[in-house]
Amino acid sequence: PSAGFSQGQRFVVVTDAGRRRAVAEAAGEAEYLEQGFDPWISRAPIHIVICTDKQAYIDRYDEPDKGGTDDWNVPYWWIDAGASLMAILYAAVSENLAAGFLGAHTLGDLHGILGIPAEILIAGIVTIGHPAPDRRSGSLERGRIPREDAVHWEMW
Repeated sequence: PSAGFSQGQRFVVVTDAGRRRAVAEAAGEAEYLEQGFDPWISRAPIHIVICTDKQAYIDRYDEPDKGGTDDWNVPYWWIDAGASLMAILYAAVSENLAAGFLGAHTLGDLHGILGIPAEILIAGIVTIGHPAPDRRSGSLERGRIPREDAVHWEMW
């Protein structure tokens, strides 16, 4: 996925155990451990950091065959990053692997740890590994909203 073929998605694949531990520390894994979770961040053998280059979209839409960015009502760099994230999650599951997403709001100085340039935005990390025993989240007790509240046919 790439709006206007801007190609702004960027990924950092982390497999080194020491670097994964540094990422886990920056992500606050200790707090998860205090809540009774396993060390799922540091234990996952693969981390894929989902990034986006906003400037790549602005530059692409400043080109003559595009109409600029003035009328954009959504930040397409985040849309494409999210679509890439889903593709990675689906690919992991199709290989019978477990995958989880950790949002960027909890990631500390990931730019510094992984040498990511300051202008590159981080959406979050996908951790990939073999499934652990399932621990149901307390959030699931809320239940799903009714389908008719989420999906509208033909009109709202």
